[in-house]
Amino acid sequence: MPYRSKRYLAARRRKINFGQSWKTLSRDDRSDLVSLLKVLGIILAVVAALYFIGISGLTYIGGFWNLFTGETGPTAGDKVAPSPPTFYPVSPYTKSGTIKLTGSAEPAAEITLYINEVENNKTISEAGGGTFSFSNVTLTTQGKNVITATAKDRAGNVSQNSAELIVTFDKKPPKLEITAPEDGQAFSGEDNKQILVKGETEVGAIVKVNEIQAPVLADGTFKLTITAKDGDNKITVVATDKAGNEKEVELTVTYAP
Repeated sequence: MPYRSKRYLAARRRKINFGQSWKTLSRDDRSDLVSLLKVLGIILAVVAALYFIGISGLTYIGGFWNLFTGETGPTAGDKVAPSPPTFYPVSPYTKSGTIKLTGSAEPAAEITLYINEVENNKTISEAGGGTFSFSNVTLTTQGKNVITATAKDRAGNVSQNSAELIVTFDKKPPKLEITAPEDGQAFSGEDNKQILVKGETEVGAIVKVNEIQAPVLADGTFKLTITAKDGDNKITVVATDKAGNEKEVELTVTYAP
């Protein structure tokens, strides 16, 4: 019992001494000790982060920080493929063999352009907003051209193909046939002053008769009535297809009251 009493008194004495040593610290010493404890807390938090989310997780955070700060260096450990590029709308028909393409993708990514599944060109998207463009893109096929693209990020990950952009290259003028009236035909009498112009063209084309647009039906046929004047009447019919190609037919009829 005396032995236990001595140990108990020694422990009490150490506690009291510890408490008295803290109380006897100066204000500056206490501030330094608190700062040290804060640093130790931060170190423990970092160690816990490394343990729970791993190095790769911190790498992804670093990638987001690069995008935020505009830095374009490679992001080690990035294994996530970027989103496919997106093309901005263009006319689906053209009579020109070259077109310009624009779109958006992951910033600072390498954009590879494909036409009809064949690699055509490459460019780098802007580091700030991710926009990209291809000038003077040559369409390789008369008719339908299927355009796609992929994006490769700074870590080498390649996206899936973009949605297909289809552009039809057509430089052939549309069909245009006038079935009435006949060239050189003569009309007379008040009842024949209204002359019916009718014919057939390419489906989807626009037809104008003497600068007046005529309705074109789903099968390509059209008709429009014009009012004749005394003497010669020149009739000009112009058909314009979706690509902008034109076909023109001129004829002359005469009218007498």
